[in-house]
Amino acid sequence: MKIMAFVGSPRKGSNVDCLIDKVIEGAGSRGNIALEKVYLYEADIKSCTGCLACTALKGSQECPLKDDMQGILNRMTQADGFIFGTPNHVHSMSAGLVNFFCRMQPLIKMDIIRDASGTIIGVNASTAVSGKRAIVVVSQGDFSYTQSALIFRALDSNIRDFQLKKIAEIFSAGNLERSAVKEKPADLDAAFAAGVKLAGF
Repeated sequence: MKIMAFVGSPRKGSNVDCLIDKVIEGAGSRGNIALEKVYLYEADIKSCTGCLACTALKGSQECPLKDDMQGILNRMTQADGFIFGTPNHVHSMSAGLVNFFCRMQPLIKMDIIRDASGTIIGVNASTAVSGKRAIVVVSQGDFSYTQSALIFRALDSNIRDFQLKKIAEIFSAGNLERSAVKEKPADLDAAFAAGVKLAGF
Protein backbone atom coordinates (compact mmCIF):
# COMPACT_ATOMS: atom_id res chain seq x y z
CA MET A 1 0.00 0.00 0.00
CA LYS A 2 1.28 3.46 -0.87
CA ILE A 3 0.48 6.33 1.49
CA MET A 4 1.25 10.00 0.94
CA ALA A 5 1.29 12.29 3.97
CA PHE A 6 1.12 16.06 3.58
CA VAL A 7 2.38 18.06 6.54
CA GLY A 8 0.78 21.50 6.51
CA SER A 9 2.79 22.80 9.45
CA PRO A 10 5.73 25.11 8.79
CA ARG A 11 7.67 23.39 11.59
CA LYS A 12 9.20 19.93 11.52
CA GLY A 13 8.62 18.09 14.76
CA SER A 14 5.39 20.01 15.31
CA ASN A 15 2.33 18.50 16.94
CA VAL A 16 0.84 17.91 13.49
CA ASP A 17 4.05 16.18 12.41
CA CYS A 18 4.02 13.96 15.51
CA LEU A 19 0.39 12.96 14.99
CA ILE A 20 1.00 12.15 11.34
CA ASP A 21 3.96 9.97 12.35
CA LYS A 22 1.65 8.07 14.69
CA VAL A 23 -0.88 7.55 11.90
CA ILE A 24 1.94 6.24 9.73
CA GLU A 25 3.06 3.93 12.53
CA GLY A 26 -0.46 2.53 12.80
CA ALA A 27 -0.66 1.94 9.05
CA GLY A 28 2.73 0.24 9.10
CA SER A 29 1.58 -2.13 11.84
CA ARG A 30 -0.73 -3.78 9.30
CA GLY A 31 2.09 -4.68 6.94
CA ASN A 32 4.54 -3.11 4.56
CA ILE A 33 3.64 0.33 3.28
CA ALA A 34 5.36 2.63 0.84
CA LEU A 35 5.39 6.10 2.33
CA GLU A 36 6.03 9.55 0.93
CA LYS A 37 5.93 12.37 3.47
CA VAL A 38 5.75 15.84 1.98
CA TYR A 39 6.50 18.91 4.07
CA LEU A 40 4.48 21.51 2.20
CA TYR A 41 6.58 24.41 3.45
CA GLU A 42 9.80 22.78 2.23
CA ALA A 43 8.58 21.50 -1.15
CA ASP A 44 8.80 23.76 -4.19
CA ILE A 45 5.08 24.47 -4.48
CA LYS A 46 4.35 27.92 -5.83
CA SER A 47 1.23 29.83 -4.87
CA CYS A 48 -1.82 29.27 -7.06
CA THR A 49 -2.63 32.41 -9.06
CA GLY A 50 -6.22 31.41 -9.84
CA CYS A 51 -5.62 31.58 -13.58
CA LEU A 52 -8.07 28.68 -14.15
CA ALA A 53 -5.81 27.20 -16.85
CA CYS A 54 -6.24 23.74 -15.34
CA THR A 55 -10.05 23.93 -15.44
CA ALA A 56 -12.43 22.91 -18.20
CA LEU A 57 -13.28 26.59 -18.66
CA LYS A 58 -9.79 27.13 -20.09
CA GLY A 59 -9.45 23.78 -21.80
CA SER A 60 -7.86 21.83 -18.91
CA GLN A 61 -4.39 23.07 -19.78
CA GLU A 62 -1.24 22.13 -17.91
CA CYS A 63 -0.57 24.39 -14.94
CA PRO A 64 1.80 27.19 -16.04
CA LEU A 65 3.63 27.09 -12.68
CA LYS A 66 6.78 25.00 -12.95
CA ASP A 67 7.65 23.38 -9.64
CA ASP A 68 7.30 20.10 -7.74
CA MET A 69 3.52 19.95 -7.98
CA GLN A 70 3.12 18.06 -11.24
CA GLY A 71 5.26 15.23 -9.94
CA ILE A 72 3.32 15.18 -6.67
CA LEU A 73 0.02 14.99 -8.54
CA ASN A 74 1.30 12.14 -10.69
CA ARG A 75 2.32 10.21 -7.58
CA MET A 76 -1.03 10.92 -5.93
CA THR A 77 -2.78 9.09 -8.75
CA GLN A 78 -0.69 6.02 -7.89
CA ALA A 79 -1.21 6.22 -4.12
CA ASP A 80 -3.83 4.31 -2.13
CA GLY A 81 -4.33 6.70 0.77
CA PHE A 82 -3.57 10.20 2.00
CA ILE A 83 -2.99 12.01 5.27
CA PHE A 84 -3.64 15.76 5.33
CA GLY A 85 -2.41 17.58 8.44
CA THR A 86 -2.65 21.18 9.54
CA PRO A 87 -2.34 23.31 12.65
CA ASN A 88 -5.07 25.78 13.49
CA HIS A 89 -3.91 29.12 12.12
CA VAL A 90 -6.44 31.86 12.96
CA HIS A 91 -9.35 29.38 12.83
CA SER A 92 -8.25 28.17 9.40
CA MET A 93 -6.05 25.61 7.73
CA SER A 94 -2.45 26.68 7.32
CA ALA A 95 -1.68 28.73 4.22
CA GLY A 96 0.48 25.87 2.99
CA LEU A 97 -2.39 23.36 3.01
CA VAL A 98 -4.90 25.83 1.53
CA ASN A 99 -2.52 26.45 -1.37
CA PHE A 100 -1.92 22.73 -1.76
CA PHE A 101 -5.63 22.03 -2.20
CA CYS A 102 -5.74 24.85 -4.77
CA ARG A 103 -2.86 23.28 -6.68
CA MET A 104 -4.61 19.88 -6.59
CA GLN A 105 -7.29 21.20 -8.94
CA PRO A 106 -5.76 19.54 -12.04
CA LEU A 107 -6.85 16.20 -10.50
CA ILE A 108 -10.48 17.22 -11.12
CA LYS A 109 -11.81 16.59 -14.61
CA MET A 110 -15.01 18.37 -15.59
CA ASP A 111 -17.32 17.91 -18.56
CA ILE A 112 -19.25 21.15 -18.93
CA ILE A 113 -22.89 20.92 -19.97
CA ARG A 114 -24.23 23.80 -22.08
CA ASP A 115 -27.65 24.60 -23.47
CA ALA A 116 -28.37 25.39 -27.10
CA SER A 117 -27.21 28.98 -26.63
CA GLY A 118 -23.91 27.93 -25.09
CA THR A 119 -24.80 28.89 -21.52
CA ILE A 120 -23.32 26.61 -18.87
CA ILE A 121 -26.16 24.74 -17.17
CA GLY A 122 -24.27 22.01 -15.37
CA VAL A 123 -21.14 19.95 -15.06
CA ASN A 124 -20.15 16.33 -14.64
CA ALA A 125 -17.03 15.95 -12.51
CA SER A 126 -14.66 13.09 -11.86
CA THR A 127 -11.26 13.00 -10.21
CA ALA A 128 -8.03 11.11 -10.68
CA VAL A 129 -8.08 10.12 -6.98
CA SER A 130 -11.75 9.21 -6.63
CA GLY A 131 -12.45 6.66 -3.89
CA LYS A 132 -9.00 6.76 -2.33
CA ARG A 133 -8.83 6.86 1.46
CA ALA A 134 -8.01 9.97 3.45
CA ILE A 135 -7.35 10.94 7.05
CA VAL A 136 -7.28 14.51 8.32
CA VAL A 137 -5.17 15.66 11.26
CA VAL A 138 -5.67 18.95 13.13
CA SER A 139 -3.79 20.32 16.12
CA GLN A 140 -4.40 23.57 17.98
CA GLY A 141 -3.22 25.45 21.03
CA ASP A 142 -6.70 26.38 22.24
CA PHE A 143 -8.58 23.82 24.34
CA SER A 144 -11.97 24.17 22.63
CA TYR A 145 -12.94 22.02 19.65
CA THR A 146 -15.16 24.79 18.33
CA GLN A 147 -12.05 26.85 17.51
CA SER A 148 -11.33 24.39 14.69
CA ALA A 149 -14.89 23.92 13.45
CA LEU A 150 -14.24 25.94 10.27
CA ILE A 151 -11.12 23.90 9.54
CA PHE A 152 -13.03 20.64 9.57
CA ARG A 153 -15.76 22.10 7.38
CA ALA A 154 -13.14 23.21 4.85
CA LEU A 155 -11.32 19.88 4.99
CA ASP A 156 -14.55 17.94 4.53
CA SER A 157 -15.52 20.10 1.56
CA ASN A 158 -12.19 19.49 -0.14
CA ILE A 159 -12.34 15.77 0.60
CA ARG A 160 -15.75 15.68 -1.11
CA ASP A 161 -14.61 17.79 -4.06
CA PHE A 162 -11.80 15.36 -4.79
CA GLN A 163 -14.16 12.41 -4.20
CA LEU A 164 -11.91 10.98 -1.53
CA LYS A 165 -13.24 8.74 1.23
CA LYS A 166 -12.53 10.21 4.67
CA ILE A 167 -12.15 7.33 7.07
CA ALA A 168 -10.98 9.18 10.18
CA GLU A 169 -10.19 12.59 11.62
CA ILE A 170 -7.69 13.27 14.37
CA PHE A 171 -8.04 16.34 16.57
CA SER A 172 -5.71 17.36 19.38
CA ALA A 173 -6.20 20.50 21.46
CA GLY A 174 -4.24 22.38 24.10
CA ASN A 175 -0.92 21.94 22.33
CA LEU A 176 0.70 25.21 23.34
CA GLU A 177 4.25 23.92 22.94
CA ARG A 178 5.94 22.12 20.09
CA SER A 179 5.53 18.34 20.41
CA ALA A 180 3.22 18.72 23.44
CA VAL A 181 1.05 16.00 21.95
CA LYS A 182 3.74 13.46 22.76
CA GLU A 183 2.50 13.65 26.35
CA LYS A 184 -1.09 12.86 25.33
CA PRO A 185 -1.43 9.09 24.99
CA ALA A 186 -5.14 9.21 24.13
CA ASP A 187 -4.51 11.45 21.12
CA LEU A 188 -1.55 9.34 20.01
CA ASP A 189 -3.59 6.16 20.37
CA ALA A 190 -6.37 7.68 18.27
CA ALA A 191 -3.86 8.58 15.56
CA PHE A 192 -2.39 5.07 15.62
CA ALA A 193 -5.87 3.52 15.34
CA ALA A 194 -6.66 5.79 12.39
CA GLY A 195 -3.53 4.55 10.67
CA VAL A 196 -4.57 0.95 11.21
CA LYS A 197 -7.91 1.81 9.64
CA LEU A 198 -6.20 3.56 6.73
CA ALA A 199 -4.26 0.42 5.92
CA GLY A 200 -7.19 -1.92 6.54
CA PHE A 201 -9.04 -3.68 3.76
